[in-house]
Amino acid sequence: MKKMYRIGSGLLCAGLLCYSLIPSEGLKYLWKRRSRRKSKTYGTEKRLYLTFDDGPSREYTGQLLNLLKQYQIKASFFVVAEFARENEELIKKMREEGHLIGIHSIRHENALLRGRKFVRRDMKEAVLTMEKMGCKIHYYRPPWGHLNLWTLYYLRRMNLKLTFWDVMAHDWSAKETEATIERKLLKRVFPGAVICLHDGRGEAGAPMRTIEALKRALPILIKQGYSFERMDVYEG
Repeated sequence: MKKMYRIGSGLLCAGLLCYSLIPSEGLKYLWKRRSRRKSKTYGTEKRLYLTFDDGPSREYTGQLLNLLKQYQIKASFFVVAEFARENEELIKKMREEGHLIGIHSIRHENALLRGRKFVRRDMKEAVLTMEKMGCKIHYYRPPWGHLNLWTLYYLRRMNLKLTFWDVMAHDWSAKETEATIERKLLKRVFPGAVICLHDGRGEAGAPMRTIEALKRALPILIKQGYSFERMDVYEG
């Protein structure tokens, strides 16, 4: 009986690994390898790709957009569709100012161990919500970078491009300050890097610390010769 239980547990673990953990971690690994190859090939083109998750936020996203406009930077926003529906004026501002808009689920729920019906509903509802606001959606970033085999199936069915990141500053954490976020960004970037930051959610007013860190980091990066592009340039 114990032997059968161990076998059953082992099969269950193997199934979970194949269903979600291996696709999630394997694809992130392949993404970072591709980015490093790009950086070696196009190292003289000092491009960076600023991306923002978890918004839009009524409190913070407008301030971030104003900062990006000040430096004439085009970024990519992976929005939580439910938050976008509550802040349609911010989505309009993103579009008018030339930013790319992708989806980051409908309610920021983890798909790691969820089934087909959840994944289909989550992705389809998010896309339809944004299309009603005039956004043609081509890019998807999964919450926490977690996905499963059904996610890959529906990405293909819906003709969406999966997007991860190369540089993370853990800016959602209450442990991070403006100075530590700035320091991580400046230390970790490389030509061709996709930077993941957050303009919504987070702990203890985290997005404001991100904005303040960018106020300090952007002039330095620009002085170092970096330019900023949208994710569709990266994929192109």
